[in-house]
Amino acid sequence: MDLYQTSLENLQTLTLNIKDEFFTYDLKNIPLLEGINTLLNAIDAKGLKLTQKGFLPTKVVKSVLEVASTTADERFLKYQTRFYEEEHFSASLVRTVAEVLKLVKVQKGKLVLTKKGSQFLTLDRHQRYIVLFNIMFGINLGYFDGHQEALCVHNSSLIMLQLLRNKNRDFRSVDVYTAILLESYPALEDDIERLEFYDYADKDQFDIFALIAELRLFERFFLPLGLVEMEQAKTYMEDGKYAKSELLDYLIEEKNAVKKELLFSKKTIKEFQDTIRTKNIEIDLFEETLFLFAQFADIPNPPTEVVIENLMQRHAVIGTLRDDYEKIYKQLIESVLTTYEEFTQLDTVGVQRENIVEEYMQMIDSFAVLAQATKPFTTAQRLQIVPMFIFDILKLHHKIDYLQEDLILVLKEKFDEEFAMDIGHLMLLLEQLQKDAKKLKKNKPNFLQGVKEFIQSYFMIVLELRSRSL
Repeated sequence: MDLYQTSLENLQTLTLNIKDEFFTYDLKNIPLLEGINTLLNAIDAKGLKLTQKGFLPTKVVKSVLEVASTTADERFLKYQTRFYEEEHFSASLVRTVAEVLKLVKVQKGKLVLTKKGSQFLTLDRHQRYIVLFNIMFGINLGYFDGHQEALCVHNSSLIMLQLLRNKNRDFRSVDVYTAILLESYPALEDDIERLEFYDYADKDQFDIFALIAELRLFERFFLPLGLVEMEQAKTYMEDGKYAKSELLDYLIEEKNAVKKELLFSKKTIKEFQDTIRTKNIEIDLFEETLFLFAQFADIPNPPTEVVIENLMQRHAVIGTLRDDYEKIYKQLIESVLTTYEEFTQLDTVGVQRENIVEEYMQMIDSFAVLAQATKPFTTAQRLQIVPMFIFDILKLHHKIDYLQEDLILVLKEKFDEEFAMDIGHLMLLLEQLQKDAKKLKKNKPNFLQGVKEFIQSYFMIVLELRSRSL
């Protein structure tokens, strides 16, 4: 696997999904990217001769600094005329990143380009950026300042980046960002309180955290990658102020962002119905979709292939038609998992929650309509199987037999009283619907409202099961 693809997949494991728009964004003046390009292009077939102490020659350092220096470097550059690698962070970072990525290596007093380095130069600018973006999460930036280890700073880089992405583009000092960070993730306080006081005089741990975060995350991580902008070069007596760059908006998707078009809604269900009708597929969309919600109510998820194979046992089909069945089952499972992701991440930082109630109720309404048959009795008959989906999961994953007399008591002990009452309420709603259906020859508003409440109760239960297992 090539360098770019490996980097992209690693970012995905970090839940950093790169937006399609990034690959059309005009990448200009990215300090680290320009510095790496300058360094690699300075190495010819014979290699780049290093100084006696093994540092980059001053001519190359000067060329790197001209393109790789950030706003934060200005306070140093304006007073210096010497271009020694060991005296300039930007030059040291460029070389360190190149060596960590194994783009270059030292050989007989020279810096030479490796096979990976040659491969890197064949990538386009956007692919090169992804490689650098990925590696910066693994670089030990504390190496460059010699202060305490402070892993809690670098470990918060992902969270801080997402926090920046979802804030308005206003210039703020880092202590403001860290305060917002701690408000969202109070668990970080335990690590911060273990920070030591040396090198920081009389400052408390939270001030220390903000100071290290500014140095290691903002000045030496986000700025070199062009992820933030600095209002102006700071002096030793003032705090720097930072805002997200336009690039950051184009780079990564919203944390745990979901594909809204996959959420179950009136439109999504109609699309599934159209496919089923067009392909002449015999799938009970209502029953089998609710079955899938129960199947994936626990984490870890069952293998998709196994679930599909179990469903396919209902259908004696082969060849192309079998492929059509499997394809729509895969699409249904993707929508189920996407819907779960949407409605179980309410406390996730960076997720936009404004329309979630509307989305949820639209889903309930859509399934309530899908459940309805021409006659109330047929509708009630269709709903009888739904609680069994939950009971099967309770038996399989929690060893709870729904036939036992003290079921509600067992559920209270295993989960809590509210969950047990939800199960009881679901069964009472079904019983009432069955009684009402016997008296009705056609659907009435009260009956249809009861169907909607039943569907909503079902989803409350499976979402609760899913949330508990996260």
